[in-house]
Order: sequence, then C-alpha cells, then structure tokens
Amino acid sequence: MTLSDDRFIQEATHCLYSSLDIEKTLFAVFNYLKRSFPLTLTHMFIYDMQRDVFRYLALATEKRGILIDEMIQISSRAKNEFRGYTAGSAHIYSKSGSVMIQEIFNHFLKNTKNPIIPEHEEFSSLGLVLDIGMDLAGGFSMVARGGDQYNEEHKRRLKLLSGVLTGSVLNLLHHRNIVCENERLVREKDQLRKRLGHVNTHQIIGSESGLKEVMALVRYVAPTSSPVLVTGETGVGKELIAQALHQASSRNGGPFICVNCGAIPESLIDSELFGHEKGAFTGASTLKRGYFEQADGGTIFLDEIGELPLSSQVRFLRVLQAMEFQRVGGQRPISVDVRVIAATNRDLLSMVRDRQFREDLWFRLNVFPIRIPPLRDRKEDIPAMALHFARQKNRDMNLSEDPIIAMDAMERLKKYSWPGNIRELQNVIERALIVSTGASLTIPVLETAPDFKRSEDNAVSGEFPTMDVMTIRHIESALTVTCGRIDGKDGAARLLGMNPSTLRGRMRKFGIRTVKTIQVK
Repeated sequence: MTLSDDRFIQEATHCLYSSLDIEKTLFAVFNYLKRSFPLTLTHMFIYDMQRDVFRYLALATEKRGILIDEMIQISSRAKNEFRGYTAGSAHIYSKSGSVMIQEIFNHFLKNTKNPIIPEHEEFSSLGLVLDIGMDLAGGFSMVARGGDQYNEEHKRRLKLLSGVLTGSVLNLLHHRNIVCENERLVREKDQLRKRLGHVNTHQIIGSESGLKEVMALVRYVAPTSSPVLVTGETGVGKELIAQALHQASSRNGGPFICVNCGAIPESLIDSELFGHEKGAFTGASTLKRGYFEQADGGTIFLDEIGELPLSSQVRFLRVLQAMEFQRVGGQRPISVDVRVIAATNRDLLSMVRDRQFREDLWFRLNVFPIRIPPLRDRKEDIPAMALHFARQKNRDMNLSEDPIIAMDAMERLKKYSWPGNIRELQNVIERALIVSTGASLTIPVLETAPDFKRSEDNAVSGEFPTMDVMTIRHIESALTVTCGRIDGKDGAARLLGMNPSTLRGRMRKFGIRTVKTIQVK
C-alpha cells in the first residue's frame, strides 16, 4: 500500500466520522472525493434482506447533503441483482448497465421537478457493496455526468475504503434509528399524557361481559393488516378498542397515532396527515412528517372519519389503496407500512346515499366493521366501571378515603339510560366525588336525561311527543350533563355532535336560557 493510499484512507476516514448526521457526513465525503473522482453526486442506501425493504438514506451534491430516509419501491429483478454482489466488491455501471441503479434514477427523475441529471443525459456510476450485518447490506455509490467516467484505478481506490465505510454506515444508521425512536417516544409520551385518566387497554372493563363479542372480533382481526371500521355512539370507547387492536397485533412495538379528523381545519388536513416540505407554504419553516409517516410500522387511528370533507376523502382513498403519498410541496412519493383503524359515530352508509361520503372510500374502510354497543345495552358493566372511575379520580384528586358507592346509588346508575355513554358516567362519578363529604359517594339525580324506555312506552300508549318537545328535552339534558357548558371537548355541543353556534341558535329558537340544576340527595 503506497503512502498516497494511506493518506487517502486517513483523510476519507476523517470525513466519514466527522458527524453523526448522515447528510452532513455524506456532504463532507463528497467534498473530499471530488478531488480524486469525477463526481456529480454521492448516495447511501440500505437493503434489509429479511424484510425485503429498500431504504434510501441520503444523497449529497456540490451544494449540500440531503436526508431522505425513505422506503422506495424497486423490482424483484433489481433486488436480486443487489443480492448477487459480494460484500466489499466495487462495480462500475453505465446508465443502462444496472437495473437497480436505473430504477433508483427513474424514481427520483419522475418525482423531482429539476433533477440533478436530466433524463436525456448519460451518466456513470461507481458503487461499493457493504456487509453491515443483521441481514442488512449497504451501498455507497458515486455518480458522474457522462459515459465511461470511472476506470479500474477509481475502482481500486474506492475498495480501499470498504472497512471504514462499513463502520461509518453502521454508526450513522444506529444514530439515525435512535433519532427516529426518540421522535416516536416523544409522540407517544404526548399521547399518553392526553389519555391519562382513561381505562388501560389491558384492562378493558366488560371484556368478559358486555364487550365479550367485541373483544372476540378484536382477537380475530388483530393479527391481520386489514382496515377496521369501529362504530358506535359518542363516548362508548372507540379509541380504547383501537388501542386494544394495536396491542394485540404484531405492530404493538410500533407507534399508535391517534388523529381526530373532526378537529383538523380543512385547509390543514393534507399537511397534518401527509406532512410538508420546508418552504412548501408561508410558515413552513421546517420539514414536517405527517401522521401517516409518524405511524410507519404501526397503527393510525382516524377518529371521526365521517368529518373528512369530500375533497380530502379523494386523496385519503389513494393513500389507502397504495400506502403511498407526497408531502405538501414534495416531489416524490413516500411509501409507508401502516395499519388503518377508522372510527365514527355517524351512519356512513346514509352519508354515502346522501353523497356526503364517498362510496369507494366506505368500501375500503368497511372491510371489518366492529360496532361497540352503547352503555345502556351493557348495564352489567356499570358497577365495575363506576368503581374503577371512582378510584381513578380519587387518586387524581388526592383524596385520602377510598370511595364507596352505596347499593341504592348503584341501582340508580344502572337504571339510567346514559345518552353520553362512558364519558357521561365518568363525569357523573367525578361530580359525585366533588360534592360528597365522606367515603360514600352522593350520586346526583339522573332522571333529567331522556329515558329511552319511557319514550318507547309513550309511543305505544299514544302519548308521542312532538319533535320540538324532544329537541328541547335533548338539549336541556345535554346542558345538564355538561353543567351548562356549551363549547369545548366536555361541552354540550360536542356531546350533541353540533357546532356551538348552531346549538346557541337552537337555544334561542326554543327559548332555552337556563340549565336545570341537578339536585343532590
């Protein structure tokens, strides 16, 4: 080995270990190698032979390094070509000499407005194959404009870097995976904070009684990747069932991303779901990965799917079909591996008939429907559920005595029809803890809410109330449950599935000005 080779390895090694960020390292390597090689760009990629996934990490040009870190689709023929190479071997290609290189080139050519090398232009490539263990094979490649740019001397010199390149790629990949994992943990931590106080997915109350059939369906479909549509009234616990599906699946080590479709403004839906590139619009100061990218390898739960506007439903359908999308302002497709669980309290089939929801999207989502029964249809679960909420809220409020629910109070809870379902039960128990002076909880009178059985009896006896009367009763009941609050997540508008301004208009129309006070026994 000559002195010049020694110095070449030493200086290249310094560049390869100059940063833990792949794009910065690759840019430093580009600037060094262009002294000795014809060079237009360099790039790094990984092929996971066990998962059969091709991961394109980054590229660098004379202007900058670019982190990509995306899974891209290449053909079986291209994958077989890569498998046939020996670790540590270097190869010279022309534009059409390698199926793999050609497919990578075409991928970025089709999805880039101003490609570094235009389609009509010839290029040459010099690549080095790296065995980085764990069923992973790495690739480091240089590309130069024009044909026959690389020779055997270039090939020999690149092979000198096989060892240091392998170690560098291992370090860079390990650091990149840690960064991605930290991002996932931060997201999950934020979600867990929001879900504090909810029932744990591993102890869903009623899984052996009122929810027995639901949990059987969960066990059937969890091992698959099929879309699931969870339906049921507001407050029945659709998110908990989605979490149970995720935990029972092989994706339970991946992220669980919860998205409330009804809470995203229409103008921001694409950016929130699919992300955006830096500079895509005013205020887009950094690259943002959307919810679908964040959920890669895991599950995305799309709550209130019926609230998606028709324009967004079209784009969402394409993503469901191909699991591929573009960020806002992006120029290339991004592939993800995501399990979709959607939920709604609306009648999507009626919305399809009324042309408010796309029929093709409904068929795509309704592969495996799971309906969660309302609390009034599984009253056997109420005692355990009420006691669980009481103990949970007792800890949250730092109360010393363990709560007790007397027999008569429990009977009152079981007789009530619970139009607000589990969410309403939680609120009632919390109010009971606040007003109670001892360990025994004082349960508020609940007769003010609409009683479904009484309505049926009235219909039979001919005492059928008018629509206006029922509307007034229903609004007053919702205001009673929410202690007069109209706006917000615990407000009457949310409980009734209405816009707050619409609810206020109805209250003015029917002269509903005050909320009946709940009496406490």
